[in-house]
Amino acid sequence: MSDRGRSPSPSGQGGSSGERRSSQSPSGARSASPSRASSDKPGSGWKQGPGFDPARGPPKQERGNTRMELPPDAYISETKKDFFTLRGNKLNTEGKPEQVEVNQYRMTKFDFSKKIYQYDVVLSPEPDKLGPVMKKIWAHPKLTDQLKPFKGDKWLFDGKKLAWAPVLLDRGEIRCKIDLDEGRRPQNAKARAGNDFHVTIRKTTEIKVSALQGYLEHQSSFNNSVQEALNFLDHLVRQWPSEHLLSIKRNFYRLNAPGIPLHDGAIVEVHKGTYASVRMSHNLARGGVGLGYNIDVANTCFWIGRQPLDKMICNFLATCDKRWSGLTPVSVYQHLKPVQGRNGRWESSDAFKQLRKLRRLKFKVKHNNRRNDDKLYTICDFVFDEKYGPEGATARNFTFTSSEDKEVTVQEYYRTKHNVTLRFANLPLIDAGKGGKIPMELAWIEGMQRYPFKLNPEQTAAMIKIAVTRPRERKANIENNARDLQIGNDPYLREYGVSFETQFAKTDARVLPAPIVKFGQGTCEPRFAGRWDLRGKKFWKQNVAPLMNWGFVLLEQGVPFPVLQQFANSFKAAFLAHGGKVTKDPKLLNPPGDMRFNAANAIAWAHEEITKTSGYTQLLFCVMSKRNSGTYERLKKSADCRFGILTQVVLANHVQKNNGQYHSNVCMKVNAKLGGATACTPQLWKTPTYFPENRPTMMIGVDVSHAAPGGNSASTAAMTMSMDRDATRYAALVESNGYRVEMLTPANMRFFFSQLAGYWREGHNNGFPAHIMYFRDGVGEGQFAQVLDQEISEIKAFLRDKVPAGKSLPKFTVIVATKRHHIRFFPTRGDKNGNPLPGTLVEKEVTHPFMWDFYLNSHVAIQGTARPVHYHVILDEMNIPVNDLQKMIYQQCYSYARSTTPVSLHPAVYYAHLASDRARAHENIATSEGFRAGPKGHEMIRDKIARGMSIGGPDRGIEAPPLLRLGGSVDAQKPPIEGEERQRNFFRKTMWYI
Repeated sequence: MSDRGRSPSPSGQGGSSGERRSSQSPSGARSASPSRASSDKPGSGWKQGPGFDPARGPPKQERGNTRMELPPDAYISETKKDFFTLRGNKLNTEGKPEQVEVNQYRMTKFDFSKKIYQYDVVLSPEPDKLGPVMKKIWAHPKLTDQLKPFKGDKWLFDGKKLAWAPVLLDRGEIRCKIDLDEGRRPQNAKARAGNDFHVTIRKTTEIKVSALQGYLEHQSSFNNSVQEALNFLDHLVRQWPSEHLLSIKRNFYRLNAPGIPLHDGAIVEVHKGTYASVRMSHNLARGGVGLGYNIDVANTCFWIGRQPLDKMICNFLATCDKRWSGLTPVSVYQHLKPVQGRNGRWESSDAFKQLRKLRRLKFKVKHNNRRNDDKLYTICDFVFDEKYGPEGATARNFTFTSSEDKEVTVQEYYRTKHNVTLRFANLPLIDAGKGGKIPMELAWIEGMQRYPFKLNPEQTAAMIKIAVTRPRERKANIENNARDLQIGNDPYLREYGVSFETQFAKTDARVLPAPIVKFGQGTCEPRFAGRWDLRGKKFWKQNVAPLMNWGFVLLEQGVPFPVLQQFANSFKAAFLAHGGKVTKDPKLLNPPGDMRFNAANAIAWAHEEITKTSGYTQLLFCVMSKRNSGTYERLKKSADCRFGILTQVVLANHVQKNNGQYHSNVCMKVNAKLGGATACTPQLWKTPTYFPENRPTMMIGVDVSHAAPGGNSASTAAMTMSMDRDATRYAALVESNGYRVEMLTPANMRFFFSQLAGYWREGHNNGFPAHIMYFRDGVGEGQFAQVLDQEISEIKAFLRDKVPAGKSLPKFTVIVATKRHHIRFFPTRGDKNGNPLPGTLVEKEVTHPFMWDFYLNSHVAIQGTARPVHYHVILDEMNIPVNDLQKMIYQQCYSYARSTTPVSLHPAVYYAHLASDRARAHENIATSEGFRAGPKGHEMIRDKIARGMSIGGPDRGIEAPPLLRLGGSVDAQKPPIEGEERQRNFFRKTMWYI
């Protein structure tokens, strides 16, 4: 809207157009090739256009129903029925039997013979904002009267394009014309343009529910009919809850329920909602039909509503920067006023730029004498124009032409039209688009609007306190949530012949025996305690590289030199006590001047100082005064990619405390970085499967880390590979991997595997592995086939070129590990907090009906309810006995290099996750471009959003610039330093990322 010619009184409609949901394919495509125009022929002089406005670009591709949890074979050809390894009769027979409850309600009845018809719902003309309009159309009395003879109260509707019914319409179609203003338009008033619609409901297909039954019983492949049935089922279980709860994707929330503020003066509150999803289940032999209803707690952040915007922005600005703390609607004006730039022009202030983060928030206008205060409006922006000078565009000086054709200010308009005197007329105006320009104090924020930004550290800490609950409390919350869904009273489920059990499903589990953790000197038997200590223990493998050319460098505020000396002496003594090899004392370094506050310069200076006396630098302890992601990132970049120096960060408060347990924790990391190993679980040697002399095994872990939403950093990929026979030491390589691309590029696969395999062969008599175990993290079911077709195929192609003729290629076992799920265990007999014991294995009820997957809880949860890891075995060329495979995964969780507890995830992928995150510091960018990771990186992205910068990020197809070389390169312009090249090569082969 321009400054003149429109009333500030809101008149537009809010809402946003959603994506069309479809049941045709996992990608949501419902394409129909349009007939080629008769004139679109060679020589006709006319060429068919792109079908969209080139200036705006192509429309977004519809993604279909993204709520559904589809199995891996939903994304491959129907002809590849058994593309993935199947479970068969592979169930564990070891361990102690145990019964657990799972937060899934077993479906006991589904009328697979019922006739269900799917309809397309079409509006003409199609509105720009389909969702809000379609909601009004579907509830219109004229349409409900038309559907009443056809069980109209039992129709399901996805809110956009698809509907389902248990009856067939006459001739499969109805048509009607609906005027949304009918009955509400004043007599003799003209009809508003765009409120008349022709509605067509047309039958498109009959849902073959029996196809779903055939798939669950493994009688047929996953096909389009199965997908249509699942799409129907998803909408069926959601229809009734959606009518009395707020629905957001897979979550439901009580309307107008009080939230939990994250802290005093907060702008964000947490609502405890309900996660609900229908899943395929291994329960056919247990009274189920192969389906279950997974219900869990959903903790979601929302803006705090029911408050005027002028008050809200004061609290909001305080969360953006501490300098804005304590503001009121009176004092905030001084910070929102325009500021004069270097060129003398008026520009928006820093605080004003932050307000742009509030765009898309919905609000209602409330004041005296207002007739329609239930109408919703959207913040499109805040009004700014340099022509308004130092005061900015406020209600006092923003003018428009009123309906009486008079030039008035917004402040005058509300005083004369509504008898409203604005208290804060000097605040910037809201630009509500078609709704006009609205004063902040009259805009009341609507409740239950999701908070879209990453929480800051204070908010995150508060969120964890709210979200973390012990199993007993979580179970009670889930059962309350299930009652909110009213499953037993759902008229739609009753109509379509669906029923669920009323209690959590119970299933047989097994508790695998904990291994004996062996050290170079001493052993531990943690049993079910899940914890041990290092007192009196020597590491399983002593550091290969003796600790000799090392030092401590003080960064930031640092600590007094005597304190540092004492810490260094204590660490050396602890490292020797644990079996470490040390040949020289460390050098204690205090950078001159302000160099302490420049991590890159301090590392370069420390390297120079140690090199003067020792030849080359091996390891640097960096003493930081506090956790600072920026300093950490810069020192790691210099050490990892410029000098090839191993670094160990320690915090000043720990240096001052000089605690023995802290020394032991640091010793584990240092030993691993220098080529040693903390512990091992040698019971694996007793099995013929792992790691026999005549069949060397290579363990690989792969993960990809992506930038924060809105960031423009490349994705970083990491591959880790075991270097020793015990699979206790892992080398890692990292590289950029496109932008938000999850599959490793062919170039990265070849580079990673060729380099790491070379290191592996050095420790295995220059031979090749007979068995490769490939653990993949971070991929969903839709990408399982790509892991095999792209990543594993690339490794096999490399091996075919390298393995000598006549030698067999290695056999592969490929396992995908994921923690992004909502399955939880509630054991009959758990640990002291009610969590499952470490080693708890579940292979039924919550697993796929016939694919090989299982859940393993290998750790002890320190707080909250334990989350098991979901392992999918998608390829098993070695045909490993199930007992041995699960035992290996569980026992190796006890050999994680920097922990005295078993970890929740197999170390190969745990290390890959650490390496890919660390690689963010290896981007070849200048320090002036800011932080790339951690809280500071997320803060920078939020600031870009505030300045109105695009947050879409580069296109996926764009090639990302490579990272800086790991270990760096020797400077050919300088005299060679003895041992430096050897140190750089050693750096690449060791656990630099730990």
